[in-house]
Amino acid sequence: MMTDLLALFVILFSFAMMSRPVVKAKSATQQVTSAVAAAGQSAAASSGAVSGGQVAQSSQQPHSEKYNSLYKSISAYIKQADLSKQLSVIKEGDNLILVRISESVLFDSGRADINPDANQLLDRISDILTEHADFIKMVRIEGHTDNRPIKNTQFDSNWELSTSRAVNVLRRLLKTSKLGSAKFSAVGYGEFHPIAKNDTAANMAKNRRVDFVIETADN
Repeated sequence: MMTDLLALFVILFSFAMMSRPVVKAKSATQQVTSAVAAAGQSAAASSGAVSGGQVAQSSQQPHSEKYNSLYKSISAYIKQADLSKQLSVIKEGDNLILVRISESVLFDSGRADINPDANQLLDRISDILTEHADFIKMVRIEGHTDNRPIKNTQFDSNWELSTSRAVNVLRRLLKTSKLGSAKFSAVGYGEFHPIAKNDTAANMAKNRRVDFVIETADN
């Protein structure tokens, strides 16, 4: 009887020892599998990050193309109309375009009524804005003067003169533009935002101007 029990114990002990490597092997296999899965997830995440970067980059490309298209359209008109001495177009940052128009093109000295000859110019700018309507966020019309005081039957100061000029330009644009009234604004800065010193007649002429500040959409 004792011999039988001893034999049974030996057999059970042998089975127990044989099963240990199997458990360890299984555990090692699980570790390898987990490591492979983790590596796959990491690679997928990296791939996703690169792909996301590529998508972000490609989404910026249309903005750049539209921005340059608007700038080139205005530049082409200025060149075609031979107005480079009276008009200029300037890129400011990634989403602003500034169109600068000399007072001499639009108004008589000390007046805010638009010269009839300037209507064609404003209508063409309005057409260009309409062509890019889906890309334009806001258009601010700014009136500016030199620092010579003004006081006549119409205006008590350069504030009133510059504001009236900006509003009259805005009214003309709204007659033909399909951009939408909500995208326009007008403001007068008087003599307080000069682009040159008011020390010569030529510099004063530079300060008497109307600026179109065109804000484009972010994407």
